[in-house]
Amino acid sequence: MGAALHVTVDAVQEIAAWREREGRPTAAFRVDVRLGGCRGFKLFFDLEDQVNDDDEVVEVDGVRIVVQRDGLPLVAGSIVDFEDSYRGRGFRLANPKARNACGCGTSFMADYDEAEVDVDGSYDQVVAGAG
Repeated sequence: MGAALHVTVDAVQEIAAWREREGRPTAAFRVDVRLGGCRGFKLFFDLEDQVNDDDEVVEVDGVRIVVQRDGLPLVAGSIVDFEDSYRGRGFRLANPKARNACGCGTSFMADYDEAEVDVDGSYDQVVAGAG
């Protein structure tokens, strides 16, 4: 995937710590994009033990970050970060394709080439997810 997705040191450290807490030292970190929310797309983050054939993978310091190839155009160029501050604790995605996010920050509209992304499904359809 090359430079299609970037990951901060804080995110890599938190993913490694999460894998350790869960007892899943080889699990990959999934960036999951779904139809839904008030702006069109929602992001979910999870650990997965298996990487699928249609996944794009970035590996940083032994941590694998995966996105399903179909949804990559929605998050290409994004930065995965982890924040632990007064505003909350959790993973964040700084997405240059997002042009309108909701107030709570859980959904977004994105600029993308419709030929590259299949979004014909119903609410909460997995566009780039865990398979």
